[in-house]
Amino acid sequence: MARAPKPGIVGDGPLGDLLRGLHELHRAAGKPGARRISAAIRDRGDMPDTVSHETIGAMLRGSGLPKWVKVECVVRQLADWSVTGHDADQEIRRFHQLWLAADDGPAPDLPARVRNDFVASHRPAPPAVPPVASGAVVNNVPGPAPHFTGRQELLTQMRAVLTGPARMPMSLVGLGGVGKTQLALQYVARWAAEYDVLWWVPAEQPSQAIAALAALGDQLGIIPANDMRQTVRDVLTALEESALRWLLIYDNADQPADLASFVPAVGGQVIITSRNYAWASAAGTPFSVGVFSRPESIAFMREWGVTAPADDCDMLAGQLGDLPLAVDQVCAMQAATGMPLGEYLRLFAEHLEELLAAGLRPGSRTTTVTTFVSVAAGRLRAESVAAAQLLEVLAFMAPLPVSLSLLHRGRDADVTLPLGRVLYRTDDLRKQAEHLGRYGLVQLGGDGEQIQMHRLVQLMVRDGLSEKDAGLRRLDVHRLLAAADPRDPDDSRTWTQHGEIGPHLISSGALRSADIAARAAVLDQIRYLERIGDFEASAELGRSAVEVWRADPADGGLGPEHKLTVRATRHLANALRSLGSYDESRGMIVELLKVLRASGEFGPDHPDTLATARVLAFYLRLAGEYRQALDEDRRTAEVLRRLHGPQDTRTTDAVGNLTINLRLLGDPGAALELDEKLVGTLSRSIGAEDERTRVAVRNQVWDLLGLARFDAAVDLQRQHMSRRNAGDIALARRAVAVGLRKSGRFGEALQTSADDYRTCQSRYGPDHHLTLASIMTYANTLRAVGDALGARRLATEALDRYRRLFGPRNPLTLAASTNLAVVLRALGQWREAYNIDELTYEQTARTLGPDHPHTLITAIGLANDLAHHHLEKDAVDLGEATVERFLRVRGEEHPETWVCAANLALDRGESRREAAGRLAGLLGDEHPDARAALAGRRLECDIEPPPT
Repeated sequence: MARAPKPGIVGDGPLGDLLRGLHELHRAAGKPGARRISAAIRDRGDMPDTVSHETIGAMLRGSGLPKWVKVECVVRQLADWSVTGHDADQEIRRFHQLWLAADDGPAPDLPARVRNDFVASHRPAPPAVPPVASGAVVNNVPGPAPHFTGRQELLTQMRAVLTGPARMPMSLVGLGGVGKTQLALQYVARWAAEYDVLWWVPAEQPSQAIAALAALGDQLGIIPANDMRQTVRDVLTALEESALRWLLIYDNADQPADLASFVPAVGGQVIITSRNYAWASAAGTPFSVGVFSRPESIAFMREWGVTAPADDCDMLAGQLGDLPLAVDQVCAMQAATGMPLGEYLRLFAEHLEELLAAGLRPGSRTTTVTTFVSVAAGRLRAESVAAAQLLEVLAFMAPLPVSLSLLHRGRDADVTLPLGRVLYRTDDLRKQAEHLGRYGLVQLGGDGEQIQMHRLVQLMVRDGLSEKDAGLRRLDVHRLLAAADPRDPDDSRTWTQHGEIGPHLISSGALRSADIAARAAVLDQIRYLERIGDFEASAELGRSAVEVWRADPADGGLGPEHKLTVRATRHLANALRSLGSYDESRGMIVELLKVLRASGEFGPDHPDTLATARVLAFYLRLAGEYRQALDEDRRTAEVLRRLHGPQDTRTTDAVGNLTINLRLLGDPGAALELDEKLVGTLSRSIGAEDERTRVAVRNQVWDLLGLARFDAAVDLQRQHMSRRNAGDIALARRAVAVGLRKSGRFGEALQTSADDYRTCQSRYGPDHHLTLASIMTYANTLRAVGDALGARRLATEALDRYRRLFGPRNPLTLAASTNLAVVLRALGQWREAYNIDELTYEQTARTLGPDHPHTLITAIGLANDLAHHHLEKDAVDLGEATVERFLRVRGEEHPETWVCAANLALDRGESRREAAGRLAGLLGDEHPDARAALAGRRLECDIEPPPT
C-alpha cells in the first residue's frame, strides 16, 4: 500500500496543499495500494496516460511535483473509487488549480526510474493576487437584533475558540429558530473593532456563497475572472495570504461537501451556522445551540419590556418551548398591540387546541411555531389586508433579505389587490413592512429598506393557506418577479438586479409557473449565471429548465419547440461547453437545429434557428469540419443579408464567422479581404471603439499573421485591444505573442505568452479551448528561447488534452502533434519525433488536404526527420514537393516557403544563399531564422492555429 509521508514532512506551501488533497482523496478511496491504482489506470480506455506504481508511490510520499497528466490520471481513478461520491470532473478542476499553484520552485532530486514523470523545470510563478489594501474596514454584516440576552457562556466559548492557537472553522449547529444567526451577529457586534474584514455569506446554496464571495473580491480590489468560481478562488487565496484580520460568517450552510471549496483554509476566522448536524463533525470546532433556558426566556422578555408577573412569563415560556424565535415574536406582538400576556395565553391556548385537533403533536417545535404564527397572522389580517398579503408573498420567496426596491420594481405586475396598489408607493410599502415587523413575523434591516422572514415562519404561513390561496399567492410572486426582471442578461449593468431576483425565482418554483413571463425570467437567470462565470449553476438550472419545459403542456411543460425551451437548450449548451463538456454540448445543438429547421413555427430563416446555426458552426470548426462550418455560416450570412441588409450587425457578425472559416481552411488572403471591408463597415456604422469592431480588427490581425505580416499584426492589435470581454482579450493577447515570436522578438513574446497562459488557466480551467491554445503558444515560445524541457512538458500536456477532448484526428490535435515533434527534435529525440511526424503528416493530409498550410508545415518536420535518419532521397523528394506546394499556397513572400527551400538546399548539398537572403529580406537580417539559414543550420516551423 502506498504510504503517506510522516508527520511534519508535508510543508505549508502550495505543494503541501496538493499533497494533502491527494491524501484526502486517497483515504476517501479506501487507501488502495499504488500497484492497484496503477493497474486500474492502465486497464481503462479513457485515461490520457499510464502511471507506474513507483511514480504513484513517490507522488503520495511528496517527493516532488508530478507532471499534470500523471496527477490527472490518479485523481480521476481515486475519485471514481471514492466512497463519498466525489465528482471526477470537479476534482480534476480542483486539483488542477492546486497543481498550478505548486508549479514553482526548485526541482527535486528524484530516482531515475520516476524522474521523467515529475516536473524538472518550472514556469514563472503566477502573478500574485492584487494586494488587499488595509486600513478601511470591509463590512457587509447585518446589524444584530435590538433585543438580546443570555448565551454568555456560548459567546465566551466562541471567543476562546476563534482567538485560540488552532484557529479552526467554528460551527453553530441547531434546529431552526434557536437563534444561531443572532448568536453569530451578536459575536460580530461585540468584537467588530478587532477585524479589518467582516463578511456575511448566505450559504444555503453554493451559488449564493459564490456571489457573496465574489462581491467581497470586488471590495478587496481583486480583478474578477471570467469564471466566477475562479474569482472566488482568488478571493480565498488573497485572504489566506494577507495580513488582514478577517472573519467570514457562512449563514445557514447545508451540506459540508457543497461548501468545502468556498472556505479559506488558513489565515483568519470562520463561523458557520447550520441546521445540518453533519457540520458537528465537518467543522473544526462545533457548538450545539439549543433553546433558551427558562431564566434566559424570562430575561429576554424583560429585555423586551414585558412587565407581566413572573408566573405568566414562566407559563408563556413553557407554552413556547423556550424557542427563541417564538419568544421574540410574542414579545414583539405584545409590544405592538399592548395585549396583556394573559389574553395572549388565552388566544394561544385556543389556536393550540385547534392544531392538536388537526393532528399536530403537543410540545413539538412545529406546533409551537404554527401556534404563534397563527395568532399573529390572525391579528394582522384583521388590521391590514395588504400587510397580510405581503406576509403571504414573502412566505413563497427565498429566506433572504428582500429589498423594498425589488418589490417596488414589480409594481406593474398583476398582483392581488390591495397589495398591488401598495407596491406603487414606497412609503406605503415601508409602512406595511413595519407592520409585519411589529408583530415579529419579519425582521427589518438596511435602515428599514430590507425585509426578511425566517424559514420556519415561511413554512407555517404557507401551511396555513388553502391550496387555492397558496396557488394565488405563489402566482403573485411569479408575476412580481417577472415584472422586476431587468431582461438583457448580456448587459453587465443588469447583473445586480438579476442576482437579486435569482434565489426568489428558484425558491418560488418559477420554473413551473403558469405565468410565461416568470419562466422567461428563469431563462434570463440561466444566461446571467453563464455570463458572470458561474457555469455550474447555469448548467444546473438550464438542465432543470430544459427537462421541465420540453415536456408536453399537459404535463406542465411547454413542448420541445417552444421558444423558451429552444433558448434554454442553447444557454445550457453554452454553459456545458464552458465546463469542457464539448460532446454533450454539440449533440444538444445538432439535435436542436434539426428540430428548428423542420418546425413549422420556426423554420430555416427564424432568428432562433439562425442563432443556433451559428453555434453549430462553431462546433464544426472546433471539430475540424471547416468546409461544413463554412457552408453553415455562408447560409446564415446570406439569409441575414437578405432579411436585414449588409450593414446590420447581425449580418456583419455572420460575415465575421465566414472569415474565421477561411483562415482555418488556409486562405488568410481571402479572409483579409473580407475583414478589411468588415472593419470599414463597422467603423462607419457603430464606431471604431465598439467591441464588435474590435472583434473584426482582431480577426484582421489573425489574417495578417497568416500572411506573415507579423509587425503589422502586432501594431494593429495593440492599437485595438478589447476592453471588456475576457475571451476577446485572451485571443488578442495570444495574437500579439505569436506575432512577437514570429518576428524574432522572443523576450516580449515569452512574457506575453506566459501572461496569456496563466490568465487562461485561471479564468477558464484546463480543458477550455482558449486554455489549450495558450498552452501551445507558450510551449512554442519556450522552445524558441531555448527551454526545450519546459516546452516538452507543455506541448505534451496540450497534445494529451486535445486528444482526449477532440479525438486523435482533429486538426488541433494534429497541430499539437506537429509542435511536439519540433520540441523533441530540439531535445535530440529524433526517433520519437519521426514516429509522430510520419503518422501526423498522413492524417493531416487526409483531414485537411495536401495543400493546407498545416500539412506543409508538418512536411517540413518530416523532411528533417528523414534527413537525420540518412534517408536523403526521401527527404529531397518530400522537400521538392513541399516547396512547390508552398509557392502555390503561400507564395514567394511568405517565410515558410523559404524555410522549406533552405532545408531542401541543405539536403541537396546546394547553396542556401538565395533562401537565406529571401528570409533576411522578409524577416530582417537579425532574425534567428535568417541567421540560422545563413549559417547552414536546419530550420523548423511550428503551427499556431487561428481561433475557431
